[in-house]
Parts: sequence; C-alpha cells; structure tokens
Amino acid sequence: MANYRLVTAPTTEPLTYTEVKNFLRLNDDSEQAFVTSLITVARQLVEDRTWRPLISQVWAMQFDYEELSLNIYYINKSPLLSVQSVTYFDENDTLQTLAPSQYEVDIYGSPARFRLINIPEVKKRMNTLQVNFTCGYTNAASVPLPIKQAMYLIIGHLYENRQTVMTGTQVHEVPYSAEFLLESYRNNFIFAPLV
Repeated sequence: MANYRLVTAPTTEPLTYTEVKNFLRLNDDSEQAFVTSLITVARQLVEDRTWRPLISQVWAMQFDYEELSLNIYYINKSPLLSVQSVTYFDENDTLQTLAPSQYEVDIYGSPARFRLINIPEVKKRMNTLQVNFTCGYTNAASVPLPIKQAMYLIIGHLYENRQTVMTGTQVHEVPYSAEFLLESYRNNFIFAPLV
C-alpha cells in the first residue's frame, strides 16, 4: 500500500477571512485569529474526509520494494495537476531520478492513475520509489461551491461549539449538512493496483 506524505502545504485557503466573517455575521475583528484558524481546520477536515486537496499543494506517494509492478496504481489525491518527478533508491542505495519516458500518468481520472513502464533496479527497502506530484485546485475560485458550503457549515459549527461537551441543550443534526455536500467529491480509497 502506497504511503502519502505532504511535501508543501498550500499557501492560501479556499475561503477568506472576510467571507467567513460575513457568514458568521461578526461585527468586529476581535476574533480574527480564531476564525482564521477555523478556516484552516475546516479545509484540513474536508481534505482528510474526501482525500481531495482543495488548494494546490505538493505530495509524495511512496512505494516499498515489494509493491513495485507494471500494474496501474491510483493516485488518491485529485485533482492531479502534474507529476514533478519519480525518484528511487538504486541497488547502491543512491537516490536516482527516473526518466519521464519510464512512466505514464493519467491526470484526468478521479482518482488519477500512474504506471511504471519498466521497473528500475531498486534497493530492497521500504519507500524505495517516490512519485512527487502537485494536486488540488489552482485557486480558491476553482474550488466547487458545495465544498465551500461544507466548509462554512463546519466553521459555523466549530465557532458556535467551542467545547467537546454541551449541557442543557437539545442537539439535532441539520439535514443536507457538510457530509451530504461532500459525498460526491469523496475519492474512493483504492490501494491495490488495477489488474
């Protein structure tokens, strides 16, 4: 099963502080730091739930020696924008870069697909081959509106409920909540190669 590792986090968020301030109907900026942190938390929760990076970021997908084959693998981080490089540890445990002619990438699928054309001579070790790729939407305007609306709902919930326990309150889940909005954007968890 491939391992995923975040290399470079996004530098912006899908929602601005002003947008969220208006959504929460705040009159001043006294809680700006808190609200800004909720935007990041909401993005991370959505990304974890859907395996869909919301703003452009760089990830690495790593394979152990035993996992390498000529089969097609899914990259469960879409939309995939590009593959920067494929690196591997050769038999002498020296890091090498695989020529782009030695692999194929389908960036249009969801999830995207990756396949080695030839398996290089690699060191028999864990994380011996790494695919470095950029994924996510190119800017906040490209993030689908249902995802942004789910973020608003998550932020509103976290803003209003600042503790893990509520007393003296009846709680009812809102129909068509964040989970419903995110359902069609969730990437399937597919770890095995396509046969």
